[in-house]
Amino acid sequence: MKDKLRFSIRGKRELRLILPFVAILLALVLLSDFSIDILSAARAYVGGESLWSKGQKDAVIHLMRYADGHREEEFRAYERAIAVPLGDREARLELTSAQPDYVKAAAGLLASGNHPGDIPGMIRLVRYFGRLPAINRAVGIWARGDNEVATLNEVAQQLHAAMRDGKSRAGDVALLLQRIQETDARVTPLEEAFSFSLGQISRQLRDILIPGIAIVSALLLFPGVAIVLHDVRRERRDTLHLTHQASHDALTGLLNRVEFERCLSNAIDEVQRDGCTHALMYLDLDEFKVVNDTCGHAGGDELIRQIAALMRAKLRQTDTLARLGGDEFGVLLMH
Repeated sequence: MKDKLRFSIRGKRELRLILPFVAILLALVLLSDFSIDILSAARAYVGGESLWSKGQKDAVIHLMRYADGHREEEFRAYERAIAVPLGDREARLELTSAQPDYVKAAAGLLASGNHPGDIPGMIRLVRYFGRLPAINRAVGIWARGDNEVATLNEVAQQLHAAMRDGKSRAGDVALLLQRIQETDARVTPLEEAFSFSLGQISRQLRDILIPGIAIVSALLLFPGVAIVLHDVRRERRDTLHLTHQASHDALTGLLNRVEFERCLSNAIDEVQRDGCTHALMYLDLDEFKVVNDTCGHAGGDELIRQIAALMRAKLRQTDTLARLGGDEFGVLLMH
């Protein structure tokens, strides 16, 4: 019962040491997962901006070709190209609304060519961290670019209607083409500003998250050191306990025969080296068997313990008292 209680107490102590370690390790895993998710979302927006920019540029090229050759397939190619930035526009409008429809936002991002695996992280970045200055600035640039794309698409539809009507004047078509070129010129610096903002977001996240991970990792050292010190102390205590058991009698706490013989050997060496004088005493208890027979072994053990305590009290600090076995004792009186 005592061993079970001791084991339970030890288990609770070890659990108190391990729990902080587990908690900090879990925090490190969560922080690392959060860091990867955020940086992956920022990287996805960098790729999305490239698709947005290419779609817008391709749309302008196809519009110019359509105005030059009047080929309807060029306008169809324009519609396919402009669908990329228009999809991003739909996603942004949903993400920045008071009650966003995440299904529509995901559909918009998917229509603009983003990888399906990146879309959840892209939504979380804007929705939950959109108030951060760098992200808010990037979303603002994104909105200005979307407005220009909406203008471009409106002019493109006017151009398409004018070309299909066949009655439009050359001056009207030229004016529409000029507006397309002006819109394209306004979009280019916005694309560059958006790319710069994304790079700034990535750098800021890196500067925040890397020290955070380093701090949490450093915190892991404290419970680790505590566990190591605890194990060292326990090992030292167990070693001392085993050493004591190997050299002492379990019943009386006196030295046992093996240790007494070692002390006796050292005393003989000292006599031979220095010529000093020691005394060796051998004692046993008369009629000890009678005590065991009448009082039982428990009574005999109690008598042995009391006799050992009595003799220890009558000896000097420099003397050695040992239980050699049964009711036999040895005493080494130094000098």
